[in-house]
Amino acid sequence: MTEPKDEIRQKLDVAEVLGEYLTLKPAGSGSFKAVCPFHSERTPSFHISRERQIWHCFGCDKGGDIFAFVMEMEGMTFPEAVRHLGKKAGVEVPEFHPVSQTVVDAKAALLAIHDVAQKFYAAVLASSEEASGARAYLAKRGITAELISKFGLGYAPDRWDALALALTKRGYSPKAIIESGLGLAKKSGGGTIDRFRHRIMIPLHDPVGQVVGFTGRILDGGKTTTPEAPKYMNSPESQIYHKGEVLYGLHLAKTGMKMAGSVIVVEGNLDVVASHKAGVENIVASSGTALTEAQLRILSRYTKTLIFALDGDAAGIAAAKRVFDLALRLQKSENNALHVALRCLLIPPEHGKDPDEVVQKSPELWVKIVSESREIVEFFFDHTIRAFELRGSSSIEDRKQLIAELIPEVARLTRADERHLYLLRIADATHVDLAVLMGMMPQPTSTTTPVSKPIVPAVAKQQRDAKSAEFLVSIMLADDSVVPEITERLPPNIMLPAPWGQLYTDALRLYTLPQNSGAINKSLFARQVGEYHEQGNEADVNLLEATLIRFEEQVRTLTPAMVRAELDLHIAFFQGAATDNRRKTLESAIREAELRGDGATLQALLTEYTQLIRHG
Repeated sequence: MTEPKDEIRQKLDVAEVLGEYLTLKPAGSGSFKAVCPFHSERTPSFHISRERQIWHCFGCDKGGDIFAFVMEMEGMTFPEAVRHLGKKAGVEVPEFHPVSQTVVDAKAALLAIHDVAQKFYAAVLASSEEASGARAYLAKRGITAELISKFGLGYAPDRWDALALALTKRGYSPKAIIESGLGLAKKSGGGTIDRFRHRIMIPLHDPVGQVVGFTGRILDGGKTTTPEAPKYMNSPESQIYHKGEVLYGLHLAKTGMKMAGSVIVVEGNLDVVASHKAGVENIVASSGTALTEAQLRILSRYTKTLIFALDGDAAGIAAAKRVFDLALRLQKSENNALHVALRCLLIPPEHGKDPDEVVQKSPELWVKIVSESREIVEFFFDHTIRAFELRGSSSIEDRKQLIAELIPEVARLTRADERHLYLLRIADATHVDLAVLMGMMPQPTSTTTPVSKPIVPAVAKQQRDAKSAEFLVSIMLADDSVVPEITERLPPNIMLPAPWGQLYTDALRLYTLPQNSGAINKSLFARQVGEYHEQGNEADVNLLEATLIRFEEQVRTLTPAMVRAELDLHIAFFQGAATDNRRKTLESAIREAELRGDGATLQALLTEYTQLIRHG
């Protein structure tokens, strides 16, 4: 019987799955390239092999199959990735319930109860008479039934325990309701009350669309609320909800981000809903908080261009500066540097204070504003210089202050051409010579360029050994039919350099073993990867996948005759190396036989040596 994960692999194509996240460029022979979502790069080093159904990035050395990609991209465990891709493939994946309660079980339970709560709130909003005020509020804001359904909006009734009673009927205990964050223990006596009451309920999703929490927007005139209650209230932190990692609307923004090549970051959740009404769907919200490093890294997996919607007031400028500072700090991170292009768009005060207000006035106007984004550093410089010029002051002190404010920001830019252009802007505004400003720039720490050492012959031979060994292992994995020829032509008991020697030995062993009767006839590569997976040897799995993709790239433009010539060349190298080693061994043995006066042995050795020289 085929296991669910194998059935999923058969039904889903690696290029189609990854193509939902990345922009793939054909690389010939069914292969693709893309810019890696897991590290910063300009030249694509992310390779996808449709023939092998694997991917590998030669920049950050990550790779694997569709499950490995989804796990890395969406932050899932392997069982979660199997269930997620199983839904996409239409393959039923049985739930695994171990006897002991685990973290995985607790997470699944939280996801389940939040799913029930979302459906409850949505049903109340759709048909309950007590939700008439909530429906009127949403209609006033221009949120249609289609948008309500798309975002799963709902209404928490103006009752103390409406959700708690509904969950209790579904079999949830008071303890489970309270631990989920959806309920609270009564302050006096027993029982549970709802955390959210008389609020528009906005479900918060993880990147794959599972509900992990809620934001509740209070409505006026509630019997179970107080005037001091916060306008917006979020679910408490839990195993499935971490406020600094959730981006509202991300699960609906992926296609839009891929098409636009960018993502718009706003503050409010309802700004995202309004933007979808205008047809701008590459948008997420930071849910009322400053963008965190975790959120920035999550977004960088999907796109390298981030556009921030800002107010033109002091708060907007400060927000732009914070994002700019965070991005520059991450660029210089030693362990995991992050490079993204930061842009911003300004909402003119006369059109509204946020995207929601703009869309309510004119959806077309929001589309126009989105199309006019600018680099965030340019916006910051323009605003600072314009404020200086509007003051109309030409005092030396004001000019010094402007230079002191902007020079450190210029020094933080990584590109020399950008630094030069912004220094020109400062020179124009202050009438200070460019050369003087350049002299004021902080000097980078001087580093001595190491002098490259010449490659000594021994090192060169090691490199050639490794190159030839990698080619032989690669072609064996790519085409099982060459295995008999390679083993026949290579010297017996050959010792290939690490790590290729062990891979070669394992490949030969698996090649000679019969496959299970009735099983799918798997390639040598698939069998070797499967064995390493079973052994938990993920390092060699990664090495095999990277090796095969590199080989396919190498031979993609070669004719079969050229590949054959390359194979002959590498086999000849090891044949020659074996002959050379044997020659040295014979020369040493001949000298020893001469010293001992062992004529019979000497004659036999000389005969072999003569034949070796003649045929070598």
